Amino acid sequence: MARKVKQVKPQPEAIEVNNTLTAMTGMVTGQQQISQTDTLDLSLRSYLVSNNRILLSQAYVEHGICQTLIDQPVDDGFRVGFEIHSDQISADEIEDLEVFLEKNHVISELIQAIKWARLFGGGAVIVINNDKPDSVFNLNSLKKGGKIQFRAADMWELYNADPSQMIEANEGKLIEEPEYYQYYGKRIHSSRVFPVYGKKAPSYIKFRLRGWGMSELERLIRPMNCYLKNQSLIFELLDEAKIDVYKMKGFNSALLTNDGTAGVAKRIQNANIVKNFQNAITMDKEDEYDQKQLSFSGLGEMLSQIRLDIASAAKMPLTKLFGISAAGFSSGEDDIENYNSMVESEVRAKVKYLVVDLLGICCQNLFGFVPDDLKVKFHPLRMLNAKEEEEVKTSQFNRVMSSYQAGCIPDT
Repeated sequence: MARKVKQVKPQPEAIEVNNTLTAMTGMVTGQQQISQTDTLDLSLRSYLVSNNRILLSQAYVEHGICQTLIDQPVDDGFRVGFEIHSDQISADEIEDLEVFLEKNHVISELIQAIKWARLFGGGAVIVINNDKPDSVFNLNSLKKGGKIQFRAADMWELYNADPSQMIEANEGKLIEEPEYYQYYGKRIHSSRVFPVYGKKAPSYIKFRLRGWGMSELERLIRPMNCYLKNQSLIFELLDEAKIDVYKMKGFNSALLTNDGTAGVAKRIQNANIVKNFQNAITMDKEDEYDQKQLSFSGLGEMLSQIRLDIASAAKMPLTKLFGISAAGFSSGEDDIENYNSMVESEVRAKVKYLVVDLLGICCQNLFGFVPDDLKVKFHPLRMLNAKEEEEVKTSQFNRVMSSYQAGCIPDT
């Protein structure tokens, strides 16, 4: 007679344990690890470099690559300059305005403020005149030909005089700009401070930046660490590129006594001294000497990949960062176009209206009024060589002559 087997229904606790073991097994074997967030979470440092003033300052001073990725886009953005347009001032007055900008270092101070914004996450241009610094800045109070000064400052030089304003809400909007700043012990009204902000942070991180933006080095920590590690490794390997190997009879026995150890050390020292300046060495017949040289294969490929990672994170071509010429049929044309687009969007677009504001102040000080239609137009970033410039001029001349011969252009 067949024996019946009773079916036992598994308990919920057993099912849960079984599912946990299955998940753990999948993670160990790598079948489910790619869909987990643990790897991404472990790669995050969960603190901001933008809040470390000393680290950013020292990195900018000591590492040339930091200076390059901070300064180069700003210098390139203002390298070709810009044109000033207004129907309310003449061409001669525009020329006088350009002279005033150079004489009073207006644009150079603005460039420095943008660099501080990229490095620390925030910078500003402070307008200083004969009025009290804690008074509201009024354009109409500027007298024609009066003394005025423009000074660049970073975010760490401008402290909020009333930190409680950072968490106040005004119609549902965060008050980011305080009414007063503290600048080396002096109280300055915010109307005299023209801030330049770094890259905007998400709302979860925004409050930790005290109303400013993020440093450009914030997203470059991982590739920068790889770059510095590679440089340190190469530096250490240079000292060990060649290793001298001495094989001495009775070496182990000699190390058992103090006199024997000292004798071995002296023997090797004398051999190194002789080998250095005479290129010859005298040894016992039963002793051996060998020199091994380490191989550096693979380090070049690693450095190339690390450089690509830094250039990708900084959105700059290798030509701008490391001076490495582009290879291939494009000859770097695509890289430069992408770089120019980055400069247009992240440098010029951010400060275009700030340039107009500063020009308005200069016009008030120079002419006694501010033109309503004042605007600026940056020159193209792409520079033509001598041959291309001549071709453009020839083409323009031919078009003008064709229009004149066709009667489209009058004689007057």
